[in-house]
Amino acid sequence: MKKSLYLTTALVAAGVLALGSTDAMAKAKPMKIGLSGSYKAVVGYAKNADGFMNATGGATTQTSYQAIDVKTDSVIEMSGSTKTDSGLSIDVLIELKTDQHSNGDEHIGESHLSIGGGFGTITLGATVAASKEMSVNAPNTGAVGATGDASASWIVKPAAVSLADGAGADIGGNEAAKIRWMSDSFSGFSVGASYVPSLTNSNDLPAGGGAATTSQQHDVAVKYSGKMGGNTINAALNYWSQDAGVNDIDAFHAGLSVTAGAFTLGASMKDVKSEGKAANGTAVTGSATSNDEEAITAGVQWARGASTLSLNYFTSEMELATATTGEDSVEKWTLGAKYELGPGVDFLGTVQNVKWSDEGTIAANNNKGTVIVGGIEVAF
Repeated sequence: MKKSLYLTTALVAAGVLALGSTDAMAKAKPMKIGLSGSYKAVVGYAKNADGFMNATGGATTQTSYQAIDVKTDSVIEMSGSTKTDSGLSIDVLIELKTDQHSNGDEHIGESHLSIGGGFGTITLGATVAASKEMSVNAPNTGAVGATGDASASWIVKPAAVSLADGAGADIGGNEAAKIRWMSDSFSGFSVGASYVPSLTNSNDLPAGGGAATTSQQHDVAVKYSGKMGGNTINAALNYWSQDAGVNDIDAFHAGLSVTAGAFTLGASMKDVKSEGKAANGTAVTGSATSNDEEAITAGVQWARGASTLSLNYFTSEMELATATTGEDSVEKWTLGAKYELGPGVDFLGTVQNVKWSDEGTIAANNNKGTVIVGGIEVAF
C-alpha cells in the first residue's frame, strides 16, 4: 500500500514538474514585432512675397514659386516588447520614413532598444535626447507645426537667413545614436540625461583632439507633471551642450503648460550660446561665426469632443550670424485645427503667417507670406 502511494505521489510530482517545465518553455518565446504608423496628405495654398520672388534669380531669370502644392508625411514603425525572467522590460523600435521625397535622404528615423526597470529606462540607439523628450512647450495642432521645418516648405527661407529651416522651440532634437536614461516619476518629478559619442553617422570609433572634427553632445533634464486643484501642471528645465571645438555650444530650455478644463496654455524659451574660441583665442560668441540663438513660443489650445483648436506665436533670432550687424530671425503666427472624423482618422487644417528676416533690407534676403493648408491624417 505504501509503495503504491509513493509511486502515485512520484507520478503526480513528475507530472507537475513536467507541466511546469512546459509552461516555462511556452512563456520563453521570442519578441513579437507589431506594425504601426501614420500617413498625412495635405493640400495648401502659399503666397510668398512678390519682392522676394522678383529678386531671386539672375539678370534674365526670376523664381516664381507655385502657389498650390501637395505634401505627404508618412512613417511605419516596427516595435516590440518583452520581459526577462528578472523582470526587466525590453523594447525595440525601428521607424521607417516612407515618403517619395525622402528618396535622396536616409529612410531610417528612430532606431533603438530600451531596457526598463526600477532604475528607470535606458535607451541605446538613434532617438531624441532626454532634453527633447522631456521638454514642455506651447500646445499646438493642425496640418503645419507652429515650430519646425514644415513652414519653410511653404514660405521659402532665403539662403541669406542663417537660421535652420527647422528653427524650433526645443534643444537636443537630433536623432544621432546615443545613450539616454530617464527615471520613473516620483511625486510628479522625473529626470533624464543623454550622451552622444559622435554626430557622425558611422560605426567607426570616434576620435577627438588635434584636427579631429568629431562632436559630442550631453544633456540633462528635469520635469514635473502633477495636479494643482483641478488644473494639470507640466513644467521642465533642460540643459544641453555640444563639444565641437570652435563650435562648442551651451543651451538652456524652460517650459510651462497649464490645463484647466478644455483649455491648455503654454510657453517656452530656449537660449543657445557659442562657447568656442577661434584660432587666435578670441571668443566666438558675438562674432560673425556665432551660433547664438534665442527662441520664444506661446500658445493656447481648446479641445472638446472631436474638435481641437490652437493659436500659437513663435519667434527665433540668431545674433551676428554674419559680419553684418544685426539679427537673422523668423516670426510665425499659427492657427491650427483638428477634427476626428473616425477612429484614427483626423482632418487637419492650418492658417500660418511666416516672416523670414535678414539683417539687411535686400529683397532677395527677406521673405514673408501666408499659407492655408488642409488634409487628412490616418493612424494605423
